[in-house]
Parts: sequence; C-alpha cells; structure tokens
Amino acid sequence: MRVIGCLWLAAAIHVAGATAPEIKPAKQDRSKAKRASALGAGIRTPGIQIPFASLTAVARFPTPAKPEWIYFSDSVFVPNSLKDGVDKLDPKTNKPGDPITGVAKPCAGMANAFGSLWIPACGSGSLVRLDPKSLKETTKLAIGTAVVARGIAATADSVWVLTDTKTTLARIDPDQNQVVGEVRLPQGCKNLTFGEGALWLVCPAEDKVYRVNPATNLLEKPIEVSAQPEALAVGEGSVWVLCRKEGKVDRIDPKTNKVTKSIELNVPGADGAMAFGEGSLWITMTGFPITRINPVTEKVMQQFHGEGGGAIELSTGALWLSNVNEGTLWRIDPKRIAATLAE
Repeated sequence: MRVIGCLWLAAAIHVAGATAPEIKPAKQDRSKAKRASALGAGIRTPGIQIPFASLTAVARFPTPAKPEWIYFSDSVFVPNSLKDGVDKLDPKTNKPGDPITGVAKPCAGMANAFGSLWIPACGSGSLVRLDPKSLKETTKLAIGTAVVARGIAATADSVWVLTDTKTTLARIDPDQNQVVGEVRLPQGCKNLTFGEGALWLVCPAEDKVYRVNPATNLLEKPIEVSAQPEALAVGEGSVWVLCRKEGKVDRIDPKTNKVTKSIELNVPGADGAMAFGEGSLWITMTGFPITRINPVTEKVMQQFHGEGGGAIELSTGALWLSNVNEGTLWRIDPKRIAATLAE
C-alpha cells in the first residue's frame, strides 16, 4: 500500500511539449546551489552533485497549499488545506480529476484499503472514510489525529492511525469502523509505514526506530539508529531511515532488527523525506531536492542541489516531487534523472 484535481490545477498545468504557460523555477536555484557547494555540503565525489536546474519536469502543477505529503494509488493525491480537501491528478493524462471535498485540514497522508479511501482530518480530529469512486464520505470516526507527514497505514485486516502527539497508535477494524486496539509509543514518533510484515515508526527524541507487530498488537524491541531519525521507507528487503542530525541513511535488516549500513549524505541538519521505487531509494532534503541511492551498492549515485523539494512519492515510471518554496508539484521521469550527468 502506498500514499489532483481542483480549479487551480486546471488553470495552470504545464506538460512537456504543451503550449500552456510554463511555471518558471525559483530565481534562487543557481545561487542556492553555489552556496551549498561553497559550504561543502553534499557528497563531494566528482560526478555526484548536479544542479537541480538541470532537470526538466514532464509536468508541473501549481500547489499553493504547499503540501507536506503526496499519496499515490492509481491516482496522485495531494492535500489542499486551503480548500479543506484533497486534489487528484490522473497520471495517465496529467489532467486533474474531481477533488475530494469536505475534509477539514487533511493531514498525515492517506490509505486505500478495504474498498475505501481513508484520510485523517486534523481540522475535525477525525478519520474520514470515503467511497473511492464517488469520493464521498461514508463514515467519519472521531478518534483524534496527529499532525505528522505520515500517520496512517493499512495491514491485511486493519487500518492504523496515529491519533495524538503522545503518541497513540490506534487499530481500526474496517468492518466495525471502530478502534479495537491501541499501542502506546514514545512522544513524537511519526512516519508510520507498513512493510516487511511490520509497522515501522521513527522516534527522533530517542534516536530509535520502533517496530509494531500487527499480528500481536505489541511493540517490539526498539532499534537504535543514527541521531534524529526523520523519515523512513521500505524496499529491497530493508527498512531505510533518514537521520537528520548527521545527514545519514541507515539500512535496517528486518530479519535481525539491526542496522547493517550507514550511508553518508553529508547534509547534516536538513529536513527531509524518503520514498522507494523504480529500483532506487530517493531522498529529498533542504538544499538537495533529489538524492538517489542504489540499494544494491549502497552508494549515493546522484545528488541534485538547489532550491526545491518538500515531499516525494513514486509511481510506475514517475517521481512526484513537491517544491514547497515555489508552490508546485513536479512529475519527473526517473530514467531521465538517472541519465542526467554532472556539468
């Protein structure tokens, strides 16, 4: 399981080869890139660092709400807190579809499971369940929400949601539409993700990753990682953790619950997000909108520096990247990224 249609989207879409007006990149791109290089940030190996301005988007869409998350499930969804809804984009046509409306301050991502879409609504402190065809609300569960980038996931028989900042992880039975269990976590845990048979969360205050067993509803032994784990992704039989303080990615083997490799990004103290897909691990950080890691060699292959980035998601043949400073969503071809060489 993984996680834009509206009036403003229809007004200004730029698709490669189309005649619609282009949204120009922020003017600070090249100056930011020069400053990043001057400060010595990023991987200094020749051929790794590339100006972000070198990339060309397949399509670019205005996102004035500056979304903190992107969700993909047949369509691309991004929250639009300015209109209390979620905007939808058809990846086959790069055109907007009908938006989801009536979701007060959508937050913490989405899930598509058990014949429904599920969206935490921070404005009402509830979990909204919608019909995926009509996009109309079918149920609203007043269980509380947490303001995090990713706070919802689905397993084989349940939907799991972070419901407060303490942090409480609630288990919802989709047949009953009721909370049937809770797991107490350390305060500030976030980035709820399901993969490799378990639920995973990063806990920055403790420098640990927590694993929840959905079969037993129990919190398993925490895994120590590098300082300030910020985000995680699951792929290639591993759990990957972005650690903010030192600018590292830790690789966890879910069979042993131990870190097997720490990969240096050399971007300490930067906020970031991660996604796995198209054969690579992708990271977006302040000053470095895209970093690509080969999971087989465990090496940074490319690091694009400049203005941009914010949230990141992968779908078949596409990387979706928000630019919170510019207020846009980019669709980029991963093959085009891999083929872009340093100057």
